[in-house]
Amino acid sequence: MKIFAHTNRGFSLVEMAVVLVIVGLLIAGLALPLTAQIDMKHYNETQKELSDLREALIGYALSNTALDGKPHLPCPDTDLDGFENREATGLCTNIESDVPWATLGLGQSDNWSNAYRYRVTSAFANSTTGFTLSTPRDILILEKAGGNMLASNVPAVLLSKGKNGFGAGADEQENSDGDAIFVSHTPTNVAGNEFDDLVVWVPAAVLFNRMVTAGKLP
Repeated sequence: MKIFAHTNRGFSLVEMAVVLVIVGLLIAGLALPLTAQIDMKHYNETQKELSDLREALIGYALSNTALDGKPHLPCPDTDLDGFENREATGLCTNIESDVPWATLGLGQSDNWSNAYRYRVTSAFANSTTGFTLSTPRDILILEKAGGNMLASNVPAVLLSKGKNGFGAGADEQENSDGDAIFVSHTPTNVAGNEFDDLVVWVPAAVLFNRMVTAGKLP
């Protein structure tokens, strides 16, 4: 009569290593879509907040009258306290800086904790002499640096620097150089010119229409 010995055979180190590699690949495969979902959520929420800020700028103009009885937009926040900064002359201390979030009663930063930026055409934020239907605007929106024009003669623009903050690509640099030209397009991962800025602007036609409808202009 034969007696068979039963032995308990465990995993070898090689087998354990293979299992760990497989588990790691599975986790990585799940993590990437999750990260993309979080990024998209932040992108959409920031886009909505920028739209709310644009509406708040128009609301400010509806509620604030310059000394000459005409409407005006707020100035940027240059000392980072959340309130607009304006000289005694009625002109802005600086026409491009952080959004005056406390003045507008809205959020200070985007979903990546970067402060929202704001630029306004100087004549549209003068609290001594407000703007009219013929007041010149000087902000230009392009589809890429040196590219085709998306919008011209814009009174004001709002900007989020996105997840990567102040990027080094030409398109993001155009949004950070302090001039009146801005770039707006969908996010891209092109090496050397990554772009994830979010840009919204106040179209003159929309602003004027709201002022006329409310009896603020002409």
